[in-house]
Amino acid sequence: MENENNQEMNIFTMTSRLGRAIYGVIKWILSILGYILRAAYQYKSLFLAFVLLTIGFSLYESREDNRTYEGYLHLKLNDGEAVLYKSLVNDLNRYSKKKDVEGLAKELDVTEDLAARIVKLDAHSVIDKYRDSIVDYIDYKNSVPVGDTVDFAVPDQLVISAKIKGIEEFKSLQEALQKYFSKNDYLVSLNIARIKLQEEKEWMFHNALMNLDSLQKIEYFKNPGGNYLEFSSLNEKKASVPFIKAKKQMFYDDIQRLFEITGKIEEDMAANLDVVTVLSDFHPVKAPVNSLPKLLLCNGLIALVLFLAVTMIWRYKKNINRYLKKEI
Repeated sequence: MENENNQEMNIFTMTSRLGRAIYGVIKWILSILGYILRAAYQYKSLFLAFVLLTIGFSLYESREDNRTYEGYLHLKLNDGEAVLYKSLVNDLNRYSKKKDVEGLAKELDVTEDLAARIVKLDAHSVIDKYRDSIVDYIDYKNSVPVGDTVDFAVPDQLVISAKIKGIEEFKSLQEALQKYFSKNDYLVSLNIARIKLQEEKEWMFHNALMNLDSLQKIEYFKNPGGNYLEFSSLNEKKASVPFIKAKKQMFYDDIQRLFEITGKIEEDMAANLDVVTVLSDFHPVKAPVNSLPKLLLCNGLIALVLFLAVTMIWRYKKNINRYLKKEI
């Protein structure tokens, strides 16, 4: 009984403390709101000035020629690994950060007008968490470290995100990025080696097909008519029609398998001759990332913090002045 009473007292104490903590947080939030209301009332002119500045700046930032859109490009990397491509994209993004329009235009081989419109470029890993060849998610936050054994980053796929001032420029940027990767000397050398290897494989399997064809002819001459095997196309017991027999070439399964392999090689060479293959084009969202409501909210919060800072400085200016004069 004593243990039960102690447990009840402990639960009551914990609940009481939690309630006081929640009450304290609510009281703190309400006190801040109260201070904001008092400051807004006492310094009406200053508060109104901040409101007007926020609206004006937000309208300016959201003007039509400054609207920024975001799109994602999904690539299949035929040569090299995703880490290398990430570093190449980061190199491009440095030009955007530093507002080096001329340098970015030269690297991407685009006009300076397009380069000036590129706000940001970033690369994101494609995550196959269960290693079942199914994409589980895209690491848009770039939070998965290289070599992570839990969330496995697919080495031959990459998603590139881009923020551009204008929605029509994404097609030109996509073509420029493909050319940018295709001009990289290291990736070009890997591409040449890969295509050469594929051609050698194709030649090897073609020879194997020729050898099987020769074996069929030899078998025929050794045993005329013996290079065909009879097989039942219907189960005799279950068939409602007379038992049908057909003939199947010897080495049929081997030939079929070789045809499948050579077909896959030819398909791969036709589709993946370039350094990268586009799995999904840029499809930018029509709503800009710097829409007026978003800018009003973000700029409004910044303006509110600045307003409170100014009012605090103004309210305690005498004490601040005395402190600076070392009178306190």
